[in-house]
Amino acid sequence: MLGAHAAIVDWSAAGAGTVASIGFCSGGLRRMIRVGGTAPALDLAGVGAVWTRRVGPATVSPSILDTEQRRFAAAEWRDLLYGLLDCTSAVSPLAAQRGATKPQQLARAPLAGLAIPDTLITSDPSEAADFIDAHRGMVVHKAMNGPSDRLLETCRWDERHRAELERLRLGPTIFQELIEGPRDLRVTVIGTTCFAAAVESGSSRHVDSRLALDVPVAAYDLPASVRASLVRLMTTLGLKFATVDIKESSDGTFYFLELNPQGQFLYVEILTGLPIAAAMARYLTELDAQSQ
Repeated sequence: MLGAHAAIVDWSAAGAGTVASIGFCSGGLRRMIRVGGTAPALDLAGVGAVWTRRVGPATVSPSILDTEQRRFAAAEWRDLLYGLLDCTSAVSPLAAQRGATKPQQLARAPLAGLAIPDTLITSDPSEAADFIDAHRGMVVHKAMNGPSDRLLETCRWDERHRAELERLRLGPTIFQELIEGPRDLRVTVIGTTCFAAAVESGSSRHVDSRLALDVPVAAYDLPASVRASLVRLMTTLGLKFATVDIKESSDGTFYFLELNPQGQFLYVEILTGLPIAAAMARYLTELDAQSQ
């Protein structure tokens, strides 16, 4: 419909039929990917826009039996595939996505004009206990990353679990001041365009809006000042796409919670009718045209 050609490449097929090459010379780069090994090669020099989502590891051949050799082969594939992507005009470069950690986000959000909750990221049980007590138990806790085999939800602090704080020595956790208010906002940012959806979570028993499946969700008119601050934050992080979680408090303050450089948005489009997928298609097409 937009007059552009697109190709979908499953990076996990690398090592299981898909082959790739990067050639470097004084005249420039040569970047090729051939899906399935025998299909026509895709010349990345002619690709003007790449959108990477959840790039996983390559498939290491089962013929490599030694554990250390398997790690070595996986690392070699990783550097080749990341090199292919980093040498191509991307919606959000992989280096920027990897660098947009939760600590980086929270450090830069206030500089972009966004309010944030009081936050502690720690592996120290005593520091966590002091933070919880200072906020009279009105605290949530969550992981910085998500494992591949399960959903780790944001949970409200329960005093019955105080003894479990000792487990922090095994791995750090985020503790945040609980912000109470009528709704959570899920904002999809593409370039400089923001699509906001409101989850009327004030009546839900869940503090994680992803699990508030029994409450209304609708398109939301985000204030221009918040949209501008989000775009500034995205710029400082080097990102052009992300999904952002914001909490609107009871006094009308918008608190930045976190962003995901590879977040999901189709469920938001289904629930609200916001034309997010079409906006991404247009953005990719425009990026492709600019690179020609």
